[in-house]
Formats: sequence, C-alpha cells, structure tokens
Amino acid sequence: MKIAAVSDIHVQPNGADAPLIEAIRKQAEAMTPDIFVIAGDVSNRIDTLRASLAELKLEHAANLYVPGNHDIWFEEDKGIGSLEKYSRLIGEACHDAGFHYLPDEPYVREKLGFVGSMGWADYSFARPELKIPEENYRRKEYRGATWFDVFNVDWDFTDEEATDLFNRKLEYDLSTLPKQVRHIVYVSHHLPFRELTVYKNRLPWDFFSAYMGSVKTGQILLRDGRVILSISGHSHIRNVVTVNGITAITVPLGYGRPRNHDYEALAQKAVAEIEITEGVVDLRQFVTGDICEGMPYVVAR
Repeated sequence: MKIAAVSDIHVQPNGADAPLIEAIRKQAEAMTPDIFVIAGDVSNRIDTLRASLAELKLEHAANLYVPGNHDIWFEEDKGIGSLEKYSRLIGEACHDAGFHYLPDEPYVREKLGFVGSMGWADYSFARPELKIPEENYRRKEYRGATWFDVFNVDWDFTDEEATDLFNRKLEYDLSTLPKQVRHIVYVSHHLPFRELTVYKNRLPWDFFSAYMGSVKTGQILLRDGRVILSISGHSHIRNVVTVNGITAITVPLGYGRPRNHDYEALAQKAVAEIEITEGVVDLRQFVTGDICEGMPYVVAR
C-alpha cells in the first residue's frame, strides 16, 4: 500500500497559491499512491478549503482529510462557528471535493484501517522546567506572545475538554473497525507523541510547543497494538520518530513560498511517500526539518 501525505499548505485566499496547489497535486500523482492524505490546515476560509481540495484531489487514489486548527477558525462575516465547521461544514466540503472526511468515519482498504482526528492539545507537551503557570497556557499568552487560536476558535470547550472529546472519539473509531483490519494508520493534525515536538530552548517557541498535541492521544495508539504509522502536521517542522514500534511523522509545508517561484521543488520536499508492506512501514521519500526556512512567508487569512 502506497501513501502520499502532506499538511499545512495554508492556501492564500486570493488565488496566488494556484501554482503551488498544482505542483503538490502533480507531485502526489507522480507517486501513484493508493491513498492521498492531507493532515489539515489548508485554509481558515471554508470556500477556499473546498476549492483547494477539489484541485488537490487525485483521480486514482482514495483521498483522505482531517482538519487543522486553522481550518476551524470561525468566519464572523459568514456567521460560521468553529464547532459547525468541524462537525458539518468541513465534512460537506470534503464530500463535494471528493475527499473522505476521517473524523466522521474511518477508511478501510483490505487489512489496513485509517483512523483520523484533528486532535487537540492539553498542555502535556509543555516544558515543566520553564515554570510557566498553567493559567498562561489557558489564556494562550505569555510575556506578550499569543497563540492565535484564542482569538479565532469560538467553541466553549476548554483545551482539556476538547482533547478528551477527540480522544474518546478516537477510542470509539478504533474499537469499531472491521475484524479484518490488522494494521492501522492514524492521521491527525495535532501530534500524538511528545517525541515529535521540536523544542528550541527559547521563548516563545517552547511556550507554543504546549499547543502541539497530547500525550494521552499517543497512549491510546500504543494501547491498541495495531497502529503502525502516525501522520500529523501542525508543528511546521517535519520530524520522524519511532515510539514502541509506531513510526510517527509530521508532514507540514508551512507559510513559506520560494522567491524564484520554483513550486515544483517545494512540492517535492513537501509530499511524503510511504510504503506499507505486510505491516512494515518504509519512508521512501521524506524530508525532515523546516522546508520553508529562508523563504518569505505569506499571510493565508
């Protein structure tokens, strides 16, 4: 089973990223995958998300999507809230664009199951040695640095409550997979393992690392025993670790755009190629690190 995967494209809503979207689709298509996975953060605008997914869809693969935190940012001008986006509108956009919305239902291909969630963060990735009060994590602000979800996610859940809800749904999806499923790929936006997080021993970077994911999510995957691969985004630094037999990778692109407009070269780095053969995971093409380092950043809002 061959998988192509990418996340965090952060499409500009003005159409300027059309060449990048085309390059990503062509790069994924050239891999001739059975499964094409996008692990969130395409756009905070539902119309841009729908149109972008329609352009990214591969004709000869199963196209799977989980949303990211930016995808559920509310749209005040349209009266659209975060919960409505996650629970209904993004699923409808995926359906319209030919993508399978994994938070609604797992996807099964032969003996391999794909289970997906946006995931969330409960501050369990925070560095205790920084001695930052938990109230700062709840407010999403420390010494003037602000995690912008505080301004753009309008549901009433606390971060711990949201993490618990997503984890309970994950446990349910794992428990209801068909009996023929022998191996599982977990797709999420937030990270399931602290080991995937890149700390830089500086602020505000390490403060923001608390919003990367939840230790409890990874514990669920490890308890199941069938999970062999985890694909996530969110961190904007691509990483790979092995945790008790689970290969865990992050596949973000990011906000950077090449000055020379060589979108093909950026797409080659952005799209990961993974082969699974009899439960063995092979990262055939995978670039680590910040693939947008040194590039000018765009505003995708």
